[in-house]
Amino acid sequence: MTSKDVALAVGVSRTAVSLVLNNRADGEIDPVKQELIRQTAAELGYVPNAAAVNLQRQSTATIGLITDEIASAPFAGQLIDGATTAAMQAGFMILTIDTAFHDDYIAGAVETLRARDVDGIIFAAASVRELELPPSAYALPLVLANAIDSGGRAQCFVPDDRGGERAAARLALEAGHTRICFITGDDDARATTERRLGFKAELAAAGLPEAAMSIRAGAYSMRSHHEVALDLLAGPDRPTAILCANDRGASGVVLAAAQLGLSVPEDLSVIGFDDEQFFASDFTPGLTTIGLPHREMGDAAARSLLETIGASANQQSPAVITIPCNVVERRSLAGPPAHLRLARK
Repeated sequence: MTSKDVALAVGVSRTAVSLVLNNRADGEIDPVKQELIRQTAAELGYVPNAAAVNLQRQSTATIGLITDEIASAPFAGQLIDGATTAAMQAGFMILTIDTAFHDDYIAGAVETLRARDVDGIIFAAASVRELELPPSAYALPLVLANAIDSGGRAQCFVPDDRGGERAAARLALEAGHTRICFITGDDDARATTERRLGFKAELAAAGLPEAAMSIRAGAYSMRSHHEVALDLLAGPDRPTAILCANDRGASGVVLAAAQLGLSVPEDLSVIGFDDEQFFASDFTPGLTTIGLPHREMGDAAARSLLETIGASANQQSPAVITIPCNVVERRSLAGPPAHLRLARK
């Protein structure tokens, strides 16, 4: 059905139909006639021609989203959900391309989206990393989510990993722990560096000496944390709380504790990181953890991009903007066993 069919059915001009269906008829067309046009359009199943609308407003109302693995990642899909919700509320849709960690596909993905006349592009990563973007990416409004533009030319939204680890250490301290160990993730990850700094800063602020800041190198895996925890917990001065690089790692620590006859949280408190969907809450015991703000990053990135698209010129100031992580308290954290408590000096 076309606007001509609606006009014929009502007995008005196509211009009148266009004014009503584009909400520009007030003061031009009688309200009763306006309602009749809307009802007739609905009954006939009239849908505006998207190409014609886009041509008129010089916009396709679409955003391109290029990811490395988010579409298949176990929990980072919330980033897409946050971006999609913000876009839909503004009347935009999102076209997603997943490069499956082939960075050499990025230039082709940009050209594919530009060929479809998207109004802007979001680059998103499953885990925080620097991206070297092709020059063509900057031809459109551009933002990054969970990633950093190595060229320093775009707004980037990343999680506050340092603040998140400070919050994890604070949870353990407030529960009364003074024997606290942090098992890190992969050494080459930006998140590992930020979280190590956060852990040290929080324990220093609490007045604990650097010697009390037990940090053990690990990786973002269950096996790595399991091996490190077996060594930690078998010693005479075992920690009463272990902070983990991620929730999978935390599960490895819980398994190591059980293997040594220790209960969580009665003998050992465990804190994860990520709040991995369908895992952290369902694990036994439920993991106290720090939630990565994927949904919030997606929402913030999309809203920032939409503001730029709606402006007469690109008004973004290149910056790395941190989004706070969320504290999620469950059952894997409690106070230290009475016989292992140390007085804080």
